[in-house]
Amino acid sequence: MSRQLDFALMIKVLYMRGHTLSDIARKTGTSVNTLSTAKQETKAPPAGWLEGIAMLDYWLKATGESPPRIGDYIELGEYCEDEISTTE
Repeated sequence: MSRQLDFALMIKVLYMRGHTLSDIARKTGTSVNTLSTAKQETKAPPAGWLEGIAMLDYWLKATGESPPRIGDYIELGEYCEDEISTTE
């Protein structure tokens, strides 16, 4: 059985890379409030996210990277190091 996607980390990375919650909401059909609570990890992501592809599709188009999965040890900064080093 594969591990679930880490939606909170996905949203945090997208946000740090300049994607606003309203843009993500508009393109995925998810409310800003739902994205915000998932990002802050105050509530679990909606069950439909595990079956739907809207958030995964947005992630793949925005980053071109494999999405993080729950249980991976990933520092948030690892996703943004390339962004920072190319602007310096």
